[in-house]
Amino acid sequence: MLVGVRAWEIAKGPPHAGVHYPRDASQLHEWFRTEHAAREYLTAVRFQEGVSCPRCRGQVGAPKGDRWWCPPCRRWFTVTTGTLLERTKVPLRIWIEVAWHLIDTKVGVSATSVAQLTGLDYRSAWGLLHKLRRAMDQNGRERLHGEVEFDETYVGGVEEGAGGRSRGKKQPVAVACERVSDTRMGRIRLARLPDASALAIADFFEHHVEPGSVLVSDNWASYTPALDELAKRGLTYQHRPTSLRATGERAHRIHPHVHRVAALLKRWILGTHQGSITGEYLDAYLDEFVFRFNRRHSKNRGLVFWRLVCALVNTDPFPRAELVRRPGELDTADRQHTEQVEAWRRAQRAALKRDRRRRGAQVAGEPGSVQTQHLVAA
Repeated sequence: MLVGVRAWEIAKGPPHAGVHYPRDASQLHEWFRTEHAAREYLTAVRFQEGVSCPRCRGQVGAPKGDRWWCPPCRRWFTVTTGTLLERTKVPLRIWIEVAWHLIDTKVGVSATSVAQLTGLDYRSAWGLLHKLRRAMDQNGRERLHGEVEFDETYVGGVEEGAGGRSRGKKQPVAVACERVSDTRMGRIRLARLPDASALAIADFFEHHVEPGSVLVSDNWASYTPALDELAKRGLTYQHRPTSLRATGERAHRIHPHVHRVAALLKRWILGTHQGSITGEYLDAYLDEFVFRFNRRHSKNRGLVFWRLVCALVNTDPFPRAELVRRPGELDTADRQHTEQVEAWRRAQRAALKRDRRRRGAQVAGEPGSVQTQHLVAA
């Protein structure tokens, strides 16, 4: 049945198939044959507790067409005002169709396939997908807790002379996942790192891992100073490192979960996106991968679609100009991070020198030392 005006009565509470979201693709196409039906659905999803002004949050009266008038603000607004859909020229039913397609396919979609599916040009399809990935942002999500495996990986293809943790042209990515058992993992978090320094790793732990968690990793030298830096910030973690050289085992056998996630990430980048992801927009793709992976056990893909649509109409606008500025902003942030790392390392070296001088002075003042004997003889 084609949904008509005000047909949706979506209230707070657990979502149900056929009421809050379509049961399958055929019902999706049945629901959203027209632009008006798509607009009414998004209105019901966004304003579940009544229509309110996105600026002052005040309740408003009946709409005039597709708009509402807010007397205190003296401005008109629509269902897309203050959301990722603000000022979009793409029909809302296409937004809904692409959101479903993005969730329904196991490996996601590329901008090229979206352009072929919807008839949009590549530029519009690329921007649409990035706004959907913005709705999948990891920031503000519940941090990982319990036993957490951690490691870094590098994406960007094969490069001669860039082995181990040498960066080259590759992008370092932090990988963390909750370890439920030897064969089961929980949620994951991924993030692009400006470098593999202790300061960058400490920032990742602070934002994505709950203090008090047990960090399971190898014994790379940067982890200890990273945890020391976190302790200075008042954040303490338990660390359980394993020396791969001492055990003689391969890394993927000691820490299987993070290596499996890293392998799936690289396979997804190479398969779905043909390895064409650039470092400037890597964070957005990582958000999509995490969003999809953390909901891998969901038996109903429509429920995941519902979560995405809710995020779409409850996320602040992300203008295309801001998206285009991303490379320049990232370069600036990386330079600032490099300066912070250099200043942090200088402070660490200065503290180490002061500690050595203090220990030397203590030894010199102990009875029986050469310096003390000279003082007594004098």
